[in-house]
Amino acid sequence: MLLTVDQAAERLGTTTRFIRRLRAERRIAVVKLGKHIRIDSNDLDAYIAAGRQEPDDRAC
Repeated sequence: MLLTVDQAAERLGTTTRFIRRLRAERRIAVVKLGKHIRIDSNDLDAYIAAGRQEPDDRAC
């Protein structure tokens, strides 16, 4: 599913400015439809997964 910048920001719980910065820094893939920018929900999920950090079990 393709998301607007507003929808992607809402899904991440952040601002549209952050999403636009991710795009400008080429940290997230986008789809251009004429003047419109869309973000594939799978690409957004991949961005989230790439930032995931597992807990260190040795920390206790």
